[in-house]
Amino acid sequence: MLPEPTTTFRDPIHSYIPVYDWEKAIIDTPAFQRLRGIRQLGLTSFIYHGAEHSRFGHSLGVMHLAGRFVQRLFRDARHHGLIKERYGWTEGELEREIDRLVIEARLAGLLHDIGHSPFSHTGEHRLFPEGKRHEDYSNKLILSNHIGHIIDELKNDYDVDRHRVASIVNETGIYEVGVIKELISSVWDVDKMDYLLRDSHYCGVQYGRFDLARILDTVTLYDEDPDEALRLGIDDGGIHAIEGFVLARYFMFTQVYFHKTRRAYDFLLTDFIGELLKEETGEDHYPSSLDEYLRWTDWSVLHQAVESSDQDNKNLAWRLTARQHPKPVFESGDHADSGTVNRAVNRLESRVNEQFLEVATWTDQASDHPEKFRTGGNPLYIRNKSGQWQSLIGQSRPLSGLEEIRQFRLYADVRGDAALESEIERFCLQAMLE
Repeated sequence: MLPEPTTTFRDPIHSYIPVYDWEKAIIDTPAFQRLRGIRQLGLTSFIYHGAEHSRFGHSLGVMHLAGRFVQRLFRDARHHGLIKERYGWTEGELEREIDRLVIEARLAGLLHDIGHSPFSHTGEHRLFPEGKRHEDYSNKLILSNHIGHIIDELKNDYDVDRHRVASIVNETGIYEVGVIKELISSVWDVDKMDYLLRDSHYCGVQYGRFDLARILDTVTLYDEDPDEALRLGIDDGGIHAIEGFVLARYFMFTQVYFHKTRRAYDFLLTDFIGELLKEETGEDHYPSSLDEYLRWTDWSVLHQAVESSDQDNKNLAWRLTARQHPKPVFESGDHADSGTVNRAVNRLESRVNEQFLEVATWTDQASDHPEKFRTGGNPLYIRNKSGQWQSLIGQSRPLSGLEEIRQFRLYADVRGDAALESEIERFCLQAMLE
């Protein structure tokens, strides 16, 4: 049996988060403490002033939820026969195997974001070495000697090691209990459950709230997958809670994550970090070396912005610190048809650049954003009162009308020039009609 946790963190979302000794040892490492200096939502605090929370608290929350969901799914006696049959565990092995799953799921939740770059997703499409994402750095850190050694100390007692934990976090990793990977990274994962509640709380909005307790109470194991893997499912009584979760994702995306001013600051910040990287490393992307990469935090970037701000030249550093962001001069609707978006992508920026030679522009598409809303992918199955499984999307009236968000924006450097802003707006509307 697992020992009693020895440390407790107070948390505004989950109240108290108990922590085991080995988790505390990881939390105390410089690599994990660095997450205090990585804001969860980039510069969203420039719009929603309370949104200054960090990846540190979010990572604790995901760890906590991962453990709770595994306990709920695997310690429920109703599932034991199915679990033993699918994984070949004997009655004597069952308790030890569940302990291992709890430990590994919690560690995966704790460490899934440890490789985030400054300001989280800001600039991720441009500032990483080709083919790399923050998950690659997370994987490296889990396998590194400092953190990996702490995990490996659990090998004798629980058969847990760094490679098993990394296989959960790594998108292409192979982990024999697939439902654990689904809990950590999927359309319905505990990562999203925590950040929706946490971001909603700190932004001071209601959009991201949903009935977590009801989902936890009704989550179950779906056992009719063609490859005989166990997956996440929901008992019939939890369908409204899951609908609320999906709608929370939808509204948080449209109202917070893809907020037009928030995205404008992302452009400035990405350009500024790109300049810093070029000056300090000679490259236009983050260093491949872990030691060098870990030096980059929100704190280090903002310090450089304050130090190099030049109002006379209106450089990027000044524009960030003085909140002088570009303005949207054309916006499609949240659910623009693909033809409208394609026309905007293929012609609008080039036409504006030809007509207004001295005006800097940026384009933005919701479909490019890592947090885009989607109901596709692997469906979530609902078990009705007669024990039959049906897909959520097929059964849910509130979700049946939802469409994937397709949105395009063109931003221009027109801050302070209302006449120029209006002229470009009119030009964009005409260009889209031609």
